[in-house]
Amino acid sequence: MEINLEKLEETLNKAEVIYLSTSLHDVVSSRPVSPLNIGLSLYIRTSASSKKAKEMTANANIAVCVGNFYFTGKARSLGSAFGSGNTELKRSYISRYPDSFGEEDEFIESDEVFFELTIEHVSEWIYENDIPVGFAEQTLW
Repeated sequence: MEINLEKLEETLNKAEVIYLSTSLHDVVSSRPVSPLNIGLSLYIRTSASSKKAKEMTANANIAVCVGNFYFTGKARSLGSAFGSGNTELKRSYISRYPDSFGEEDEFIESDEVFFELTIEHVSEWIYENDIPVGFAEQTLW
């Protein structure tokens, strides 16, 4: 069975939360994050001093679960969310999450950074009428 990449993109478009796993020194941690996707490229924001940022900086390997999909890939820091190089990305993020970067944003820190998450290998659990009927895998890069 083949991965339905259009369905993956649709799932990412609708997802308010994805589950991001990172690792450092063979210790894995997972947490929910709010993604912005542009096609199959994902972007998240976080404090540079957060555990996930430190882990992704030291070890770029990541894993994500969203809907019926699981994928592995790489994280890359794009720098400060307030930097001129990320102006358009920040606008897109605010468009997706209108309360982000504003007074109502409970998570905003002065050291906010963006990370790009690149999908390398994706798996999909396939269901028909809520019954599992298959499993598909595909390497993208």
